[in-house]
Amino acid sequence: MARSELRSGTQLPWFTAGDLDGFFGLFFSGFPDLLLIVGLAPLCGLPMSLVTGRILPGVAISVLAGNLFYAWQARRLAEREGRDDVTAIPFGVNTPTIFAYVFLIMAPIYARTHDATLAWHAGIFASLISGIVQTLGAFGTDRLRRSTPRAALLAPLAGLALAYLCLGFVLGVFQQAAIALTPMLVLFALYGSRMKLPFRIPPAMVAIGLGASLVAVLRALHLYDAAAPPVTTPGLYLPHAVNVFALLLQRRWWSYLAVILPLAALDTLGSLMILESIKLEGDDYATMPSLAMNGLGTLAAALLGSPFPTTIYLGHAAHKANGARSGYSALNGIVTLVLCTTGVLPWVLHFVPLEVTAPVIVWFGLITVGQAFSTVPRQQTVAVAMGLIPALAQWATTLADTIARKAGSSLFALAPKFDVPGSDLALGGLIALGQGSLLTSMLWAAALALIVSRRFVAAAGWLAIAALLAGFGVIHAYTLTPEGVESHIAWNAAPTFAFSYAAGAVVLLACAWWSRHSIQPSDASPLAE
Repeated sequence: MARSELRSGTQLPWFTAGDLDGFFGLFFSGFPDLLLIVGLAPLCGLPMSLVTGRILPGVAISVLAGNLFYAWQARRLAEREGRDDVTAIPFGVNTPTIFAYVFLIMAPIYARTHDATLAWHAGIFASLISGIVQTLGAFGTDRLRRSTPRAALLAPLAGLALAYLCLGFVLGVFQQAAIALTPMLVLFALYGSRMKLPFRIPPAMVAIGLGASLVAVLRALHLYDAAAPPVTTPGLYLPHAVNVFALLLQRRWWSYLAVILPLAALDTLGSLMILESIKLEGDDYATMPSLAMNGLGTLAAALLGSPFPTTIYLGHAAHKANGARSGYSALNGIVTLVLCTTGVLPWVLHFVPLEVTAPVIVWFGLITVGQAFSTVPRQQTVAVAMGLIPALAQWATTLADTIARKAGSSLFALAPKFDVPGSDLALGGLIALGQGSLLTSMLWAAALALIVSRRFVAAAGWLAIAALLAGFGVIHAYTLTPEGVESHIAWNAAPTFAFSYAAGAVVLLACAWWSRHSIQPSDASPLAE
């Protein structure tokens, strides 16, 4: 990678023309996430006063802290190496965890208890644990990455993206096709073809601007029913600390570790892989502090009331090609701070509905799924495909539960109708597969990736872990109550699954013995051709 040297006696600029391009690119990558937080809050019962007064200010500080750190880090690297082409690491709110924490933790708690504060506290607990794992992971993530098949690292996030980012928001686009379908097609055309626009206008800006214009025109013609204006008023909303230590002492949250821990580990591993790609672009950042800031940003969010973790973003290469240096990162943090502490985001959402920003989210989901298939060895694509299914089962369970509630019933009342031989819906299997879906996805993808590579002993080890987790109820175990599906973590909670996984591990050990004592075809997988 060619480097641009800083001329002797030349002062490193704080902001360049390329930083403005980089800012718009980074901002419109993270802006939909801010609107998501506001738009999905009602699903958790969170009042807008809580969102604008406690959650968004916490988001603001966490994003600002990370952006300023990475801007400082870029300037320090540039000065140390005497270069003027160092680009800061992009950083912002973690999109997949917004959906995971809302749909898998906060919304289910609110549906059962109708207690918005409880749902908010559960999200903060999740963010806190995630931050701790991310920070500690900065010291030992590389070993886990080397010992885990790539398919197992990518499939859980791909499944989450397919279910909650793609399916969930594509349905919204088609329901509000008048304002969202054309912007989505425009965005796909620009992103898919990698076409450069005049003045380097970001495609997301074009799509969101087009959608907002359609909303304004259709409202003026009385062809679009506007949502009620937000009840909050613009003002200054400063962050307030939360007593997170009290939350740690509440055992009720620990059952959600099956969601929190895999996501935190996968995010840390994903950030490590992003850092490796950044080094290939010529910006050799120290791994440990870069990953540690990732976790510290999430901890700052939790301590200040935000249940949504932060993360390193993809896109460094694009920002670098556009001439962005360090200033774009700092500017993004400052603009995010202004938006999140002035109470204007609910009003922005009023004029730019969530369906208008949905195409950006859908595209991000498609890219996540596509990368999961394109970056693994060809023979492991079947493992990625298998890893998508548990998240789809979790999404389908949530969908079925929502439909049942809207119809005045519940899964608890409907379950006996499907628990009969020959039923056209295996409801029990759907719920069981969705419990601990991220861990199940990782376990199945890892085992299958190793099986197609004929590494039977290692695959048996992953099935043994699955047996242990099923035995303790971390995966597959559940209790169906009138309030909904509840986790059931206890010894011998899912004995059928535990025994089946253990038996599968024994079978794989037998396969390992047989493969060493017999002549086998040279191809390790039917997908090898």
